[in-house]
Amino acid sequence: MTAAVPSASNDKRAAILDSALFLLANRGFHGFSIKRLAEGAGVAVGTIYLYFKDREDVINQLHGEIIRHVAGKVFVDHDTSLPLDEQYRRMVRNLWQFCVDNPETLYCKSQFDNLPPHLQRSQREDSHQIFEPLLVLYAKGREAGIIRDLSDDVLSGLAIEPCFFLVRQHLRGFIDITDEMRDTIIAASWRAISP
Repeated sequence: MTAAVPSASNDKRAAILDSALFLLANRGFHGFSIKRLAEGAGVAVGTIYLYFKDREDVINQLHGEIIRHVAGKVFVDHDTSLPLDEQYRRMVRNLWQFCVDNPETLYCKSQFDNLPPHLQRSQREDSHQIFEPLLVLYAKGREAGIIRDLSDDVLSGLAIEPCFFLVRQHLRGFIDITDEMRDTIIAASWRAISP
């Protein structure tokens, strides 16, 4: 069976999304215009409207693709037969490595965290479905009494959000985090949610 060759339309859409990722990571929303987006993608401004309704649609679709891509990396070796703390450590280690390997995606996170509520709502439902293995882990942990009886959002805020901050500080050269230190940080993030 031969590999499928991407169509020119898929290449243009991907180039537009790549340009959007670059702009958000390096210029934020204020530096994100359709004109700059087209220039970065190497397409005419009108071409963008063949694939996206408007600027918000580009951002929304990019956000959705990033969420799916991140989840694919986080859960690549997910094994429910392992103890919950080991499942958690694997997930967060995978997430950490993804962030190290994809700094532009990490830098965009703060942009996505500050999207207007109407743009966040649509992605929030998708995120819950895509990140179901983590939410199941939380539920099983609460039920077993080894994870604090807090909402999923609070648990992620206590355990996972600090990891994003620390990876960002590491990538910017403010702190040097070795693999051993990373594992200690991940263990500490588990302790933040376990009683």
